[in-house]
Amino acid sequence: MGLVEEILKNKEELLVKFLEILEGKESRAKVNLDGIEFHVGQSAVKMKGTVEFTFIPLEKLK
Repeated sequence: MGLVEEILKNKEELLVKFLEILEGKESRAKVNLDGIEFHVGQSAVKMKGTVEFTFIPLEKLK
């Protein structure tokens, strides 16, 4: 499984936040990275912690 797919797996909150931005609202979501593991070549990378995304509609950026 790819890195993005692994991070987004079971993260329904991100989908809800994405729908809010489609409505023109600014939205934030936190993703727990604990337990995510992926391979780069022969190395295994294990992630821990959280990352916070802020979704801003394009109109507000201008």
